[in-house]
Amino acid sequence: MTDAWTAVRLTEARQVAALMGVDRDDQPAHDVAARQHFDALRSSGQRSAALDYLGHALPRLEAIAWAARIVGDAAAAEPPSSRARHALDVALRWLEEPSEAHRRAAGEAAEAISRPVAERLLASAIFYSGGSIAAVGAAPIVPPEHVAARYAVGAIRAVAHRGGDSAAAIERALTLGERIAERGLAALDR
Repeated sequence: MTDAWTAVRLTEARQVAALMGVDRDDQPAHDVAARQHFDALRSSGQRSAALDYLGHALPRLEAIAWAARIVGDAAAAEPPSSRARHALDVALRWLEEPSEAHRRAAGEAAEAISRPVAERLLASAIFYSGGSIAAVGAAPIVPPEHVAARYAVGAIRAVAHRGGDSAAAIERALTLGERIAERGLAALDR
């Protein structure tokens, strides 16, 4: 384990908590570093809170790539429905080439799935990652900064709850997410 989260731009835990929408009175103290708070959450067994926190601490691209790895690995082990598979394929295409057309295709793929499955949540994270969420040709509407992270974390959580041991699945996701925080997207190289 390294000491630095080189991929994370936020340095204070309060910055991450503010992005998460945590009330100012409930945020960590000013002198608590971003990684320090994550370590405290994780070591006290608050895996779900650590997952939310890390998803918001990571830059959007890294958070989405993290979720895509988790969802993709789960799909390889247990193939999803055809619509869910399409949403995952569109999400992976966007990660390879993050264009506006691929972002909008991810939004359409997410909308085609009626249940909040991991693949829908992942595709939604991409749609809300930047650019207007309004219809093409309409006045632009930019999504709030935290929305993509919430969907990415939701996708990871959905995969964790598919299997039998969700605590172990979340722990594995946290380990991968921490490596991404330390090394960036290079942590995903196989």
